[in-house]
Amino acid sequence: MEKNSFNLIKDLSFCRVAGSEEEKKAIDVITSYIKAKKGTYEIEDFEIPHSKILECSLVCNGKSYEVNGFKRSGNINGTYELVILDDVNMIDYVSVKDKACLISSNLTYKFYEELTKHNVACIIDISGSLYDDINICDLEAKSLRDRHLKYGKIPCFTIRSIDAENIIASGVKEVSVSLKQEEETLTSHNIISEIKGDIEDEIICFCAHYDSVLFSKGAYDNATGSATIFELYSYYLTHKPNRTLRFIWFGAEEMGLLGSKAYIEKHKEDKIRLCINVDMTAVNIGKDICCVTGSEKIVNYIEYLSKEVGFNITVNDGVYSSDSTPFADNGIPSLSFARLSNQFGAKIHSNKDNGLNLSEFYFYQTINFIKCFADHMIKSIIFPIKLEMPEKMKKEIDKYYGRNI
Repeated sequence: MEKNSFNLIKDLSFCRVAGSEEEKKAIDVITSYIKAKKGTYEIEDFEIPHSKILECSLVCNGKSYEVNGFKRSGNINGTYELVILDDVNMIDYVSVKDKACLISSNLTYKFYEELTKHNVACIIDISGSLYDDINICDLEAKSLRDRHLKYGKIPCFTIRSIDAENIIASGVKEVSVSLKQEEETLTSHNIISEIKGDIEDEIICFCAHYDSVLFSKGAYDNATGSATIFELYSYYLTHKPNRTLRFIWFGAEEMGLLGSKAYIEKHKEDKIRLCINVDMTAVNIGKDICCVTGSEKIVNYIEYLSKEVGFNITVNDGVYSSDSTPFADNGIPSLSFARLSNQFGAKIHSNKDNGLNLSEFYFYQTINFIKCFADHMIKSIIFPIKLEMPEKMKKEIDKYYGRNI
């Protein structure tokens, strides 16, 4: 079978968590496509934090519940008074010190920070919906990130929504928990292929992440993005660009943009002028968007171009939670293109992301617009986007990373 771009989505549709053997299989798939086009590539390794869960349990009123422990959240073993917290503000109304806290809303970074300040014994987080069929819905596997750990380490658990409902409704007052894990370091990888242009000191990067979360085949998120930049790569291999183009397939995006952070740390002196990130395309039910972390002039330019060529896309400035952000944090104007699903369409971060709701028509429609925009940048007499980051964007990036402003 010809190694065309849309086929790559299917070939990448298997669980490929960063640092796993399946990640290596994904690398083999992507590099085989590059080699089929007679392209060359490099692979850069970087370390990622990980934990091996050895023991995990949660018991209420003598009943054991299915539970996952957060990786990197430490160890615990004991029986604790149970407190139900509706939101972060409820901490002001109840005593939580040395207690197990079941969180019935999103565990935001701010919520976690407040719980560490109040010295809770452990956190119990909720996964999924009351209406999930537990026979086909996975219990989420989560990990604390560096941003959590700067506040402190609290043992954390995830239980199903229906189990949380039963625990809360029963009015139990204590819970027995056990979590034992060993922290370790794994290796993930970035795949880089460069196409030299006549102008070598104005590099344009195209990127997408190729890893998935546990339990998910990751067809939509983000085999589609990986295939999108491969299509662009194939095009520019046979249409020599004026400027040097660098194509990067990042590992460990799902673990907190670790691949792109490692790449920027290693290449911060490279003469990169623009980052074009692609994060999910090809769904039938959805809409095309572009998030610009850079000057508002870029937003206006893309809006004008979309009207000129007749492509419906929503463009805004802000921070997009994907591999464009570490580039922007290094002062490089960065764009993230995506065709985002809505509540009626394809789902991500679960076993529902299996590739059944993807469209070759919309896949190439999005690609054609990205190529149209990229061609304007690549062929321009003077590079039209200044290497600058507005103060407004710097503040939004700082807020995204949880830095003190």
